Amino acid sequence: PAQRLMSEIEPILNFPAAPAAAADGATRIGAFIERIKVPQATRATVAILIAMFLCGAASPEFVAHVALVPGRTIPYMWNVFTASWLEVNPLGLIVSCAAAVLAGRIVEPTVGAKEYCRFLAVCTACVGCAAFVSMLFVYYGRRDEKLLYEPFCGFHGVVASLLIAVRQLMPDAPVNFRGLRTLKCRHLPAIHLAAMTLLAAATGRYLEKFGFAFFGAYAAWVYLRYYQPRPDGTVGDPDSEHMEFVSFFPAHAAAVLDPFADGVHACCCGRRVARSVERRQLHDGLASDKPGVTTRDAEEARRRRERGAK
Repeated sequence: PAQRLMSEIEPILNFPAAPAAAADGATRIGAFIERIKVPQATRATVAILIAMFLCGAASPEFVAHVALVPGRTIPYMWNVFTASWLEVNPLGLIVSCAAAVLAGRIVEPTVGAKEYCRFLAVCTACVGCAAFVSMLFVYYGRRDEKLLYEPFCGFHGVVASLLIAVRQLMPDAPVNFRGLRTLKCRHLPAIHLAAMTLLAAATGRYLEKFGFAFFGAYAAWVYLRYYQPRPDGTVGDPDSEHMEFVSFFPAHAAAVLDPFADGVHACCCGRRVARSVERRQLHDGLASDKPGVTTRDAEEARRRRERGAK
């Protein structure tokens, strides 16, 4: 009787193994979830865009207080920050959210949420301030008071900044999108700027389309090239050939601009970049385990470089 009882309950205690098809399906589901996983700061970016759009659709006065209105920016200084996060067109909102998710999934895991938020804040402020100053110059040139009270907004500048960051991190990676795999990630900023130029020509909103995109791309390049803090204590990315100014131009134009760009780079940033390189070399020397490399050797090399720079 005991053997009979065990034979009856054994199928209940020992569950049958999952078939191979079910295991393969679970693996695919896990891979799909991993592919669509969005980092926390990127999710917050999309949430802000959607909330700003809904508030703007519900209240026209919200748009007037949040968008960049040059004639009201002096009392409403927050316009330079909030204008880049307001989309008033549903199609623009969808495109902006998609771009934020695709670029954020590349940039945020690499630099971290804190640096990602700082990068967005710096680029947003630069876009707003540059747009405000540009519109003042246009007003003084044309003397058209309507320009001062026209609202300007859009996420185009932040998208341009994110594409510059993607170019820095993975310049030679192919664009993982059907029909565009022949393109590299380093081409995306130029494509976005060209698209914004055409859109500006079609709509007549040059500052809102082309201006925001240009200011965002330039601000991101300056920050990433010269000011972004690094884990080793250095700042910027002065050694990357894909972040050189002339690398954003075609080859025949780069040959003409290269001497001029080198001169401006040396005059404006030469000594600071040299100090950054020195700190990197000192850090590498101190962290090296090779025989013969000591703290005294690294510091002596640093002192010699400082004497030679004077």
